[in-house]
Amino acid sequence: MEDSPGTSDPEPLSVLDPIAAAFRRTGRILFRPFDLKKWFVLGFCAWLARLGTGGGAGGTNWNVPDEGTAERELEQVQDWFATHLELAIGLAVILVLSGILLWVLLTWLSSRGKFMFLDGVLHNRGAVVEPWSRFRNLGNSLFGLRLVLLILAVITIGVTVAFLAFSFRAIGFDEDDPSIAAIVLVSVWVGLIVALGIAFVLVGLAVNDFLVPIMWLRGCRALDAWPELRALLYANPGIFVLYVLLKIVVAMVIGFFVCLAVCATCCIAAIPYLGTVLLLPLFVFHRSYSICFLHQFKPDYAPLGPID
Repeated sequence: MEDSPGTSDPEPLSVLDPIAAAFRRTGRILFRPFDLKKWFVLGFCAWLARLGTGGGAGGTNWNVPDEGTAERELEQVQDWFATHLELAIGLAVILVLSGILLWVLLTWLSSRGKFMFLDGVLHNRGAVVEPWSRFRNLGNSLFGLRLVLLILAVITIGVTVAFLAFSFRAIGFDEDDPSIAAIVLVSVWVGLIVALGIAFVLVGLAVNDFLVPIMWLRGCRALDAWPELRALLYANPGIFVLYVLLKIVVAMVIGFFVCLAVCATCCIAAIPYLGTVLLLPLFVFHRSYSICFLHQFKPDYAPLGPID
């Protein structure tokens, strides 16, 4: 039977075509025309979205002390801890709690920032005040999901490490002369820990690359968007595996250019926010690639498509 007029087969899914589309989108947003104000505003949204995921560069001069000096300094540290144990424990608790609170704050800010940056890339604009208010509920929902995922990751990997330690004690592990059973046990448990780590990294990638755009598109909470993402992943496992593999290559290339920019600008590109503005084309491309890839799957994903 011949195809009826006006109908055509859907285009095959691709991981390469979205790269070209992402390049075109990046050029359209940042260079046609070039708008310095939009760079700084959109760069702020990108910086906000990346809080807690990036790092700075810097140099430190380390003077290696001689063995006698090192031993004396170590003894002084031990003596201080012995005489100020309560203070040391209190400081350690304060530092840990401060680190946790800082991470929570950065995660909350970046959760809102991810929607602000995505909205700017999709609508080819730079805005802060209006999207900050508009994406409050979506940002809080994403923050809750990310917090739960982190707690699950810490508990899962922590329990696995604890079982590994108990297993070592049960078999009488001797690091000077490990038995075959101990070597096998270490290999299995380390492999399991690595697998769990990779699984949580992949979940984080799926959340950032696909769940956030679906939430933006539907205007729904993270838990409401999750079934749609899960259905996409289950229905198209092969293309998503290719996407992850290519995304690794893309991340390596972006990392190379970031390092090159940091060196070429004498570490100016490593300064928070300013570095994000200087490297904004890389971050716009990175965000554009995921939405151009996702655009292929459903007709109602059209708002994620090209803007030119």
